Amino acid sequence: MTVRLIILIIIVAILMSASLAAHAVDAIAKLEMTPVEERAGDNGRIIRVVKHKAVAGMDSPGYVAAGQEYHVSVGIPATYKAGDTKKIPAILVLHGFGDTWQAIVSFANFYPELFVIVPNDPLGTWYYGYSDQLPGGDPNKGMVVNYTERRLLAYLDHFQKEYPIDANRIYVAGGSMGGTGATSLALRYPKIFAGADAKKGATNRIHCKWLNQCSTIWGNVDAKVTNNDGENVWDWQNMAWFASKHHQDATWLRTAHGREDVSIPYRQVAGPPGVQPMSFYDALETFKIGHQCLWDQSSHSKRPPTPFTHDDWWDAFTDATCYLALDKSFPAFTKFSANGNPGTGAGDAVGTDNDLGDNTYDGDKDGGFNRFLRWNTTTIVDEPATYAIDLKLSSGANGYKGAGERVDVTPRRLQKFAIKPGSSFAWKTSTGQTGEAKADAESLLTLPAVKVTAAWTTLTVTPKK
Repeated sequence: MTVRLIILIIIVAILMSASLAAHAVDAIAKLEMTPVEERAGDNGRIIRVVKHKAVAGMDSPGYVAAGQEYHVSVGIPATYKAGDTKKIPAILVLHGFGDTWQAIVSFANFYPELFVIVPNDPLGTWYYGYSDQLPGGDPNKGMVVNYTERRLLAYLDHFQKEYPIDANRIYVAGGSMGGTGATSLALRYPKIFAGADAKKGATNRIHCKWLNQCSTIWGNVDAKVTNNDGENVWDWQNMAWFASKHHQDATWLRTAHGREDVSIPYRQVAGPPGVQPMSFYDALETFKIGHQCLWDQSSHSKRPPTPFTHDDWWDAFTDATCYLALDKSFPAFTKFSANGNPGTGAGDAVGTDNDLGDNTYDGDKDGGFNRFLRWNTTTIVDEPATYAIDLKLSSGANGYKGAGERVDVTPRRLQKFAIKPGSSFAWKTSTGQTGEAKADAESLLTLPAVKVTAAWTTLTVTPKK
């Protein structure tokens, strides 16, 4: 046997091994679902509850051996009939810490037009995963594996085979621990989730009341346990750190936080001062990730003492004009001239959740980033040599009241429009504004200080000749 042939055999073996590794998740994603119950939901919906045992690869060997059980509820739209093939969007709705599967079945009533998938995370993994040494072992040893993420993605795969789910319009939403999961899943899987809505979720568990609980599943911060991606798991749970490393294909997300929140403090997004590499809000702006961020004077469980209306509310998952889909571009807005001052996160998390008004935080008490901004998904032009999108400020009862604003616009999730690093483009608006811009090293093109008003304005971009 020649040396060249031996080398060829070794290369083939390595490639086969890599291929098997790449398909490992597919191999473990065969869930054996057992029906638990079926009940009538709201507005003609049907809710089905199924369960399954822990599966190797989606759970540690210890939990597989123990027969750990999981439940999933599925809300089926009243418009769907067995055998229908018309595609319908779907959403993962994630519950808070400590909720039982029985307590969250009613969540399947949310979003009446969508398939609603409500998974249970009984181990309190924040929808990520946990140490492969559990149960019973030392989480400061071994490796943290994204078992829960694998399970959630397997659910999507399973139910897409059972129902006509539109793969271009799968979303994720949740509050508290569920809001944490919605944020992290959106950032980690932008080619699966078209958008996310995260309420009062954590973005950096080191600066959180839940530090001790997280240490029991991920090991102590000082232990610097690595995850299955080879990174310090505590870095991985810092969404600003994650965004700084993984933002090229970022999806769109909405966040909402209370400045009096003691459980998951506001400092999670606005600071705290000196946090590395930056605050979560700064990361969204710096890396031009599509976002709308809102805050008020509520706590984790109490409404603000003075109600604050953030915007003409719209649902970016179901709106007929301004909606999100994997096969549609969307604009990432940054440097919006009407943004509020989020402060630094200093002076928050004082007292208890019931004690409102005892914080000494800086910045605006109520406000947000990118409030009022809308776009028309249905009229986007996304061709190789032309990109165009209609923009406006909402102008309803709770909408924008001024004469106009400026905002930087970065087209995201482009389908056909060609952008190469360093290439130059000309842009204009239907109101007569013109400009030039150059793509950055990551092929992101930002059009600066675009004028927007309560009327639709068309922004058109073409390669500079």
